Parts: sequence; C-alpha cells; structure tokens
Amino acid sequence: MRKAFLFAFLLSSFAVSGQNPAHFDGAWNTTVTCDAAGGTRGYTWSFVSTVSSSVLHGEHGRQAEPPYLAIDGNIGKDGSAKLTASGITGAAEYTHGPFKAEGAQYSYDVKAKFTDKEGKGERSTGLGIIGRPCHYEFQKQPGAPAPQ
Repeated sequence: MRKAFLFAFLLSSFAVSGQNPAHFDGAWNTTVTCDAAGGTRGYTWSFVSTVSSSVLHGEHGRQAEPPYLAIDGNIGKDGSAKLTASGITGAAEYTHGPFKAEGAQYSYDVKAKFTDKEGKGERSTGLGIIGRPCHYEFQKQPGAPAPQ
C-alpha cells in the first residue's frame, strides 16, 4: 500500500511540476529590441513565434530579403533555452559592428527562460566588440492554437 501511495504521489508531482514537454506549445507574441550603440540606431520588431514539441521558431521579414530574422531553438523542461538568431542585416544605420552594410548575413545566440505564459531572453554579446544588447520578450497567446 505504501509503495502504491508513493508511486501515485511521485506521478502527480511530476504532472503538476509542468514537466510535460509540450506545455510551452502554442503561438507566442515575440518582441525583439536592440539598443542603439556606437552610432547605430536601435530598433524594435514584433512578430509571432510558434512552439511545437518544445521547439521554438519565429521569423520577422521575408527570407532572403533584408532585413530578416529567424529565431530557433529548443525549450528545456525547466524553461531554459539557448536560441539561435540568424538573418540578413537591414539598412546600414541599424547595423552594428565593423561591417555596416545592408544584406550581410549574421548569427548570434540568445539565452532565454520561459514560463507557461512568458519568456525573456538576452543576446549573447561575447566580449561586446561586435554584439550589442538585444532583448527578447515572449508572451504566450492564451487559448490560441499554434499557426501551421
């Protein structure tokens, strides 16, 4: 009897703790804000990202046309995520770094943390020589199925 009770308790604790790998699934309003830095203008983009089987994907713009951003990565059971942001730079006044030209490809990592309803992330700026601070905010759309 004690073993059955212990097993049931552990099983219910597992379910309540949100360890279901799909509990992040759905549509997420995503906002990316990159700070002005070193004579480069700042900007904010908003778009919808989707999570399916705890894998996030979001896009701003049209693939292969500047400016373009894609973010991708896995969200762990605890909500931790290492995302990859990649894309094509837009106008030179918004492009930070030594190669300020429209149409250049770029990529960087984003360290993020999600709950069932929201998430926050920060761009990895390395030594700060090339990267500038970019902030990611995610808000889960309530009751909305993930777009296909």
